[in-house]
Amino acid sequence: MSVDVDDNIKRQVREIFQHMENQVTAKLFVDKEKCLTCAQTKEIMELLAELAPENMIKVELFNKEENPPEIQKYKIERFPTIILHGKEERNVVFTGIPSGYEFGSLVEDILDISAGKITLKKENIEKIQKIDKPMKIQVFVTPTCPYCPAAVRLAHKAAMVNPNIYGEMVEATEFPLLSQKYFVMGVPKTVINQGDVQFEGSFPEDNFVEKLMEAYEKS
Repeated sequence: MSVDVDDNIKRQVREIFQHMENQVTAKLFVDKEKCLTCAQTKEIMELLAELAPENMIKVELFNKEENPPEIQKYKIERFPTIILHGKEERNVVFTGIPSGYEFGSLVEDILDISAGKITLKKENIEKIQKIDKPMKIQVFVTPTCPYCPAAVRLAHKAAMVNPNIYGEMVEATEFPLLSQKYFVMGVPKTVINQGDVQFEGSFPEDNFVEKLMEAYEKS
């Protein structure tokens, strides 16, 4: 099944990407044998690279079958996985296909990383910068959830602020065992540090940072 993006969306994305300032690298990890959405995810990334100004989005493809060292380096456990980097490596991660509403999250993340700008309040950036140990934020989503992108974007912005933070979108229906592990009954659901703190719904920025710092204190 191929990805169908209508011409109006393509035009809008092309216009948005005219504001890109620096190259963004998308590391795409796929499993050709067992992954049902890897081909479509690859199509999405290739489309975005095509819509961006030349060489502004660099897609690096890693096939599980070839056992590249990057799988161990980035601790890739599920496929497809996308990791976005700008001038500096950050853990801005999509696990599962970024389709539906999450297509917008992907586009916005690329623009932010390219610009090197983090649209969070100064006081919240300062709090997140104080985190001095590894933390993992997983946001479980579905493509049809209109409230999910806001939650994903907060996790990804935190990862952009601090390299100690791993901010991950997880497409819940693609990974049912992981969803069951954290009792995902509704989306978005945010799980921090494998359940030290977890909550449902799209929280405002200040409340999200409070929960993040709560998990930091517990870790």
